Amino acid sequence: MRHQLKIPENADLYKRRSATVEPVIAHLKDQTKLRRFARRGLQAATAELNLAAAVINLTRLHHANPATG
Repeated sequence: MRHQLKIPENADLYKRRSATVEPVIAHLKDQTKLRRFARRGLQAATAELNLAAAVINLTRLHHANPATG
């Protein structure tokens, strides 16, 4: 990894990844307690991850638009 990061373009890409991808994954792991997947296989794990992301998005929508009336 050190060898790859010596190249300026790779270092810039890695820096951008840590700013865009890592917070989302950390938020999912923290808010939904998604530390490990309950199901086996790539398709099942992907479905579980999509469900966790949907839960986070619905929770955000619920808190952003409180019911009026």
